[in-house]
Amino acid sequence: MRGLLIRASETHSVLERLFVTGDFALYHVRARRGEEYSIGAGEYERIVFSTDGSMAVNGEQLHVRDMIYTPRGTELRIRAESDANIYVAEARAFTQRKQFVKRFEEAARIESGQDCYARTIFLMIGEDDPVDRFLAGYTESIGGSWTSYPPHRHDGKPEAYIFYGMAPGFGVQLLMDEAGEEAHIVRDGDVVLIERGYHPNVGTSLNGIKFAWVIAAPPSARDLSVEIHPLFRSVPVKMSHLKVRDSG
Repeated sequence: MRGLLIRASETHSVLERLFVTGDFALYHVRARRGEEYSIGAGEYERIVFSTDGSMAVNGEQLHVRDMIYTPRGTELRIRAESDANIYVAEARAFTQRKQFVKRFEEAARIESGQDCYARTIFLMIGEDDPVDRFLAGYTESIGGSWTSYPPHRHDGKPEAYIFYGMAPGFGVQLLMDEAGEEAHIVRDGDVVLIERGYHPNVGTSLNGIKFAWVIAAPPSARDLSVEIHPLFRSVPVKMSHLKVRDSG
């Protein structure tokens, strides 16, 4: 399987598991202000964030697109401070670490690409952060631009795209590998799980394409290395958070 499309849910009040692949899972709730949620302590590290609202998580106040990391062995306690789409990503961890918060306003901001593939990347959890598995951030394009471009792959490191801020527009997500190609129209709240293959996307001219991305990498390969599609290796990237590796 190259990937999986999960349509936006209208579910309220319950943290719903959107997918699980191996030991990587993503949960979502469309919360109303004042609602509370919890997940027991276990062997998973977690990232919690909202694409459109504020919340309190384990005593920390989070605003739109802030992220909190909680280590294995930590109970998760969430309170919605406004109506909000709340997401929880989890992956099995092996090291006892410390909780921390990353503020969207303080994220490393990378202006990547040019012309019809210009976009801004907000790197929230990078290679230098003290976590076992996760890499995470946000990508926001100008109207009509491609992102995840030139097309790249990082098989063995599953990734989730969580789309937001495109209405009334939408995007088109491609998934490609040697076995075939597929395309999905994506709108706010939709999620795409990328198991393998190349995964470029493009937004309409109305609001471009915007998404949170979360990678759950093996601890021994927690980096942002990628392989570029052979047809696109001459495409200039300008700046990027990714590291192009030799495909051999």
